[in-house]
Amino acid sequence: MQVALIYGGRSTEHDVSVASAAHIHTAILDGGHTVTLIAITLDGRWYLQEESVAAKIATDREVTLRPGVGAFVDGQKLPIDVAIAPTHGWGGEDGNLQGLCTLCAIPLVGCDTLSSGVGMYKMVAQELFAAHAIPTVETVLVGEDAAVDRHLFDRAVERLGPALFIKPESSGSSVGVSALRTADLAAFCEAIRIGRKHSERVLVQTLVTPLIEAECAILEREDGTVVAAGPGRVIDPGAEAVGFLDYHHKYTASGGATMQVPSGLGAEIDEQIRSLATQAFRAIKGNGYARVDFFVSDGKVFLNEINTAPGMTAQSHWPALMKSAGWPLTAALNELFASALRRRERNDGRIYTPPVLT
Repeated sequence: MQVALIYGGRSTEHDVSVASAAHIHTAILDGGHTVTLIAITLDGRWYLQEESVAAKIATDREVTLRPGVGAFVDGQKLPIDVAIAPTHGWGGEDGNLQGLCTLCAIPLVGCDTLSSGVGMYKMVAQELFAAHAIPTVETVLVGEDAAVDRHLFDRAVERLGPALFIKPESSGSSVGVSALRTADLAAFCEAIRIGRKHSERVLVQTLVTPLIEAECAILEREDGTVVAAGPGRVIDPGAEAVGFLDYHHKYTASGGATMQVPSGLGAEIDEQIRSLATQAFRAIKGNGYARVDFFVSDGKVFLNEINTAPGMTAQSHWPALMKSAGWPLTAALNELFASALRRRERNDGRIYTPPVLT
């Protein structure tokens, strides 16, 4: 099978995407496939790459896209049976790239435009989860034009308590996140300012303590059934100092966060997490794969967020969780390719022509 591996992007998570692509490139080749490497630069342009994934993107062969036809280089159509895009953040996992591939007749692994957009915009997802009775952390939404002042601070503290967790609505990998153990007005305003650098809207939440972070990996099989792998417990040596799993500890090979499987949380909580993860994936109309993150505190489970384009680096948790459930990365990717092609066949079978008027 000819697999297009699309990576990079105009995003704060560009480097994570490159690392993800480098890790899964070998696994795709191990599955007996041929790989076409397409890198997206920080200014959003697409270029064909040589045989390996590298941080420095070669910009001599630009890729152009034609709606309804496919991807082209030097006027020649690239042979692509299926594509996978470990692209994170803006433009990569928010539905934009997914919609572009759909319009250009490129079958893409993973969530579609709708589910990617819902997953990216955390307040939208949280409201959807509430409709499905999935427990989440209490949140105050700070809009793009909302005044950040004493009134907002007092309202947040009154509703959420003095310990606050502040994050951009549409950013990932813990970029732009602040944990305020005892919030004051100055720190609150600064945290909102940082969050607004990465997203139009900012979420203010209760800082859950005591906190255990747990994660569940989701894989949609070719027949449409869902595998919920894990959960695993995040072991982060820096969590006590920082207050949450931050960017540095997510992606540092030495001294960073690790995944403990089994979680040690007990069979009942493990099953609750797997059930809620599956419900969340279905609620957003997910496809392919996702990672669902949870907070566990005093025996209560809260869904934190769903990630429709989870990291695939050597340190990332989705591959580790799938492996713990008997799905090594190559096997999981093969299942994802089959699932994407099955969805393409199903969509091609629908009627797209207007009815004939008589």
